[in-house]
Amino acid sequence: MNRTEIIRRFRTENPEIPERVITDPLLHDWCLDGDKEVCAITRCIVDQDGTEITTVEDDEYYDLITQITNFYDIDEYPGGGVTYNDKRIDKTSIAELDFKSPNWRNRDSGTPKAYYRRGKFLYLDRPVDSNVYTLKVYAVLISNDFDDDDKTPYNQLSYLEPFHNGINKYLQWKAKEKIGKEGSKARGEFVNYTTWMKSEIGGGKFSAIQFTKDESYG
Repeated sequence: MNRTEIIRRFRTENPEIPERVITDPLLHDWCLDGDKEVCAITRCIVDQDGTEITTVEDDEYYDLITQITNFYDIDEYPGGGVTYNDKRIDKTSIAELDFKSPNWRNRDSGTPKAYYRRGKFLYLDRPVDSNVYTLKVYAVLISNDFDDDDKTPYNQLSYLEPFHNGINKYLQWKAKEKIGKEGSKARGEFVNYTTWMKSEIGGGKFSAIQFTKDESYG
């Protein structure tokens, strides 16, 4: 469904909310907001090929917003994450690094084995020691603006067409909340829809679970 069709469906399913109560321009704004919220919740738009980041000797962190257009988060589903020299490195945290190797902040440059994210920055567990290799980051992306009557939601990706009704669910939630009628119920229906949508999209990303030995980051 394009934006016109989504709004038409909203009007048909909610005859008690005509344009004099909720205007089309307001619905347009909510369509834009809802598109981004659904995409963020369900993580449905990903950087399939990953983004390569050129490393410089002694680099310790990278600005993901600058490096990756429309960056939202790192995609940690199987096949994603972060690689260095074409080898996947582990996701970690400052707390885990402190526990496993309390002096990790003073490490010499070397080959990173793990990364963590704080805000828009990706940090490595040690500075890199080479200008030759690259980091590759697989990312979840923010959607482009859903701001035209002829556009469809979710970056107009055809494989996400079965989930266009998510925008309608968002409009119902916002509209009913605004008029003070069953807003909580409509919000619950939106949450249930996006939970189902996320599970459907995520189902195609899993394979057999592989167990590996835990290794120290020292």
